[in-house]
Amino acid sequence: MAEEKGLGKKLLGLFVESKEGTPEEGTPAVEASDAEKTPAELVAELAGQSAPKKGPAPMAGGPPAAPAPRPMMPAASGPVTAAVVDFDAVFKTTGMDASDLDRVRKAEELLKGLPESTPLEVKRQIVEASLKAFGFDVAKIIGAAQQQLKALETWVRLNENQTAKGITDAQTQIAQLEDKVISLKADITKRADQLASLSAAADGRKGQVHRVLEFFNAPAAPAAKP
Repeated sequence: MAEEKGLGKKLLGLFVESKEGTPEEGTPAVEASDAEKTPAELVAELAGQSAPKKGPAPMAGGPPAAPAPRPMMPAASGPVTAAVVDFDAVFKTTGMDASDLDRVRKAEELLKGLPESTPLEVKRQIVEASLKAFGFDVAKIIGAAQQQLKALETWVRLNENQTAKGITDAQTQIAQLEDKVISLKADITKRADQLASLSAAADGRKGQVHRVLEFFNAPAAPAAKP
């Protein structure tokens, strides 16, 4: 990233000087040996080693379609930590090739290499001129970036649908288990009531038998072993 930032500062010095006549404070001026070169030649010389591998051109897409309504999802139970995701693999599953990814990546690297204080219009001029010098078509970069957004929307929606299905299945099982718990508790109560009723009937009959034994002055039989 240090190399990219150095490149960004050199490019910024080139564009600010060519636009305003004097280099912006904090940016390196163009060397005297470069004075006769055009901006495109200087950009190509500064970063020509970063020229991308040739690959098939992607189909330019239109603006991303409005996302479909998403299913209601429960809120996270605590602080959310971003997952570690191989987004290149996600994009490739949607048909994007390495050249599509490299186009967007190169634009991102150039933006990161420019100072935050650089005016937006100057940034745009620097990045567009640099990308053209690298052999990148800005329109194809825009198309690839739009395809990435579509791929991310599709990927998130797919995960939402899978999560919603998993939650629905889990809730169904929970409801079934809750019904089972209610049924088992009712069975426990029924059995306890039956036992109490049987014990009451047995106690009544025991009283009648004891009266017979008492009448004949006979001892009660030993209690049955459990």
